[in-house]
Amino acid sequence: MDKLERALEKVRQQRGTVAPRPIEKNGASSPLTSGKVTISETQLERSRIIANRTRSAEADLFRILRTQVLQAMNKSNFKTLAITSPNYGEGKTTIALNLAISIALDLKQTVLLADLDLRKPGIHTFLGIRPEHGLTDYLLHNTPLPDCMLRLSFDRLTLLPAGNPLENSSETLASPKMAALVHDLKSRYPDRFIIYDMPPILAQDDPIAFLPHVDAVLLVVQDGVTRTAAIKRCLGALEHANIIGTVLNNAV
Repeated sequence: MDKLERALEKVRQQRGTVAPRPIEKNGASSPLTSGKVTISETQLERSRIIANRTRSAEADLFRILRTQVLQAMNKSNFKTLAITSPNYGEGKTTIALNLAISIALDLKQTVLLADLDLRKPGIHTFLGIRPEHGLTDYLLHNTPLPDCMLRLSFDRLTLLPAGNPLENSSETLASPKMAALVHDLKSRYPDRFIIYDMPPILAQDDPIAFLPHVDAVLLVVQDGVTRTAAIKRCLGALEHANIIGTVLNNAV
């Protein structure tokens, strides 16, 4: 832990850090869903999605995170943020969901949350839904993009699920069609903030392949779990990226 704390302190000094507590935990799936989706309170509780709560210390942490992220992004006129972690199980999807909801609660923002973990899609599981279509359907089968998106019951928040899992995910993310989509998503609506939930840096090459398409990166590490060596390897892999901060997840 001493080595981990020293590494995290170095990250804090270089990049800045915030520390919400919720940890990643999957929920069960509900029947096929399309259109506007309402997520039950039970499912939100099961998946540690708490950013929509009022009079909640945990939700306040995400409001603080939201303010820090928006200030850092607005300073450089950034609109697209990739959220990743060194390894699976460190809470990146929980952070992505809660941050997206918190930003969407800001009346000045609309948010698109896209699941880019094409090998192991997870956001729909956290929400307890099974979407009919997703990003892979658009990229590989020419399914119209609006048919791949879900309007969540949280105002101003839209979800782009990953779709069916792919083995050649990095090649798909690096395709010209994906590059054109990223440009269109970024430029179509001036008030849209886009969050990409990416696979872990040390698990796949997908984040590295996709990094040229995003403005900034938020790195999630888990207190007591993420090793110092993993943090160092991530920082090395992200040396050319704009890391706006580090989330120390499940901090006590």
